[in-house]
Amino acid sequence: MNARILILGSCLLAAACGKTDTVNTTANTVTAMENDVTNVAAIPEDNDATALANDESGDGGATASADAWIGRWTGPEGLFLDIAPGTTSGNYALTLKDNLDTQADYTAKAVDGGIAFTRNGKPVTIHAGTGKDTGFKYLVDKTDCLILVPGKEGYCR
Repeated sequence: MNARILILGSCLLAAACGKTDTVNTTANTVTAMENDVTNVAAIPEDNDATALANDESGDGGATASADAWIGRWTGPEGLFLDIAPGTTSGNYALTLKDNLDTQADYTAKAVDGGIAFTRNGKPVTIHAGTGKDTGFKYLVDKTDCLILVPGKEGYCR
């Protein structure tokens, strides 16, 4: 309980100083604590945070949009992102070759505007964009792309 009071106090202090990112992160931490969620970083900072923490659907149509992204997306030099349906609606299995040396698998969930997953302990939300948004000159002319890190990482069809 003391941790919740301390977190709530920092949330109010941040709000008074106009720090909305801190408020969102702190609010997600409180939500996670109330629902016994241990991986706070995996909870997206949007309206679906409470639903995800409670493992409810609540994706507001995000699943339908994300389903259109199922398949292989390519980057330069053999890099790729594969998106496959997960075991339940709104969940996805990702295979990501994001550098020349490694390839990894992730579980992901549809969220408003994209697909969220955790890579190396950090939250990542995949969203639609253009080749220019990827940051790769090899993809600059493409229009159907998915962006993981704006200006640094993306994959196109």
